Amino acid sequence: MIGAMRTKMGPKVIGGVIAVIAFVFIFYGIFMPGQASQGVTVAGEVNGETISFSEYSRALNQRIEFFKQLMGGKVSDEMLEQTHVREAVFQDLVQKKVLAQVAKKEGFYPAVDQIRDRIMQMDEFKKDGHFDKVQYKNLLTANQYSPTRFEDLIGADIMEQNFKSFLNRLAYVSQDEVERELKLAKDRKRFKFVYIDGESARKMLPKSVKPEEQSKALDEKVESLTKAILPDLTAGQDGKINALLKDQKITVKTSDWLTTQANVIPSVGSLKMIEGELFSMKKGDPAKKFTLVGGTFYAKLDDQENYDPAKVTPKERQDTFARLQSQLQTEITSDFIRESVKKASISRNDKVVVGNQGHPVPVASDQ
Repeated sequence: MIGAMRTKMGPKVIGGVIAVIAFVFIFYGIFMPGQASQGVTVAGEVNGETISFSEYSRALNQRIEFFKQLMGGKVSDEMLEQTHVREAVFQDLVQKKVLAQVAKKEGFYPAVDQIRDRIMQMDEFKKDGHFDKVQYKNLLTANQYSPTRFEDLIGADIMEQNFKSFLNRLAYVSQDEVERELKLAKDRKRFKFVYIDGESARKMLPKSVKPEEQSKALDEKVESLTKAILPDLTAGQDGKINALLKDQKITVKTSDWLTTQANVIPSVGSLKMIEGELFSMKKGDPAKKFTLVGGTFYAKLDDQENYDPAKVTPKERQDTFARLQSQLQTEITSDFIRESVKKASISRNDKVVVGNQGHPVPVASDQ
């Protein structure tokens, strides 16, 4: 698999972004009320390797604690059910397990001294600033971990990081790509515009217009406004346009600097659907009409600044490179994890994950 990736994977990998949650050693309660007494020990399996109840419970408690911090300490069972938190936690563990399995198969497992050094650096096991073996064993016992099991978890986490570092090194970003990105960010334009939202246009219709005739009447009204606005906007006759639209409190405005990456006007919204035609406008071109979801947009290029490579600082260039590389690294890792999960054999114990009374059942890898 890795050999094929080295030879066949190009500089770009198309894929959605899947967040890979790294192992975090936080001592929350392991068991959820009522479950331990029922003898539940397994939340699911991935290629024959179990996801234990305690492993799932700990990850779920961490996620719930995170949501509590976001929501000011209040997270209801109904909210957890609506957001499918339990299922999401299980899927995160599946992804982590699959990645660890592939990494181990490909020889990314860490040396014993790497695992030892990581554990000895953890503040939870230190006393007076130094690693304390007694505190280490006591904390593990209190959280129902054996040293072997905990060291395996730390090893799996280091292995995952080693493997992800390898995947990250596959992310190649050329200087041409950096230049293109800088040009997109630095080529900017400013527009004079008039925006008539749908509600304002309807208010201009005569009250005598019947409901069934409103759509046609609205189209005719927009057409008549277009015939008046476009020549005046082209000629710079802002006053005439303002007088025409005075009753609706609509005036000619000038946008802030816009780029294809920053193409939102607060009073209008996103210009993404028209950016190709809009940003191709040049100085001296007549004003144009554009149809947006919420209304009609009339625009004329007011000013522009073109990308000048000589004005780009080394820091800007480096930051752009780092951002593009980070995006590509995420895509590569996400794509690889997604494909690996698709090939994995996965089962889920819904008695644990969704709280019903069923038995372990096969689940689709993308759930």
